[in-house]
Amino acid sequence: MPRRKYGKLRKTVELPAKENCSRCRSGKYCPIVGHVGQQVLPRREWSGPESISKRKQKRN
Repeated sequence: MPRRKYGKLRKTVELPAKENCSRCRSGKYCPIVGHVGQQVLPRREWSGPESISKRKQKRN
């Protein structure tokens, strides 16, 4: 039996299955552990330069 809090009936929410999760199907991040949306991978091969200089050198 669901519990009442402040006079309202609280509905128990069931977790969606891995195949039927709307966030995973849309390609967004999914907070549910074990779903496909937990794996956030970049869609590009280039990851940036290996090292960069943070500041320009002063010229005298």
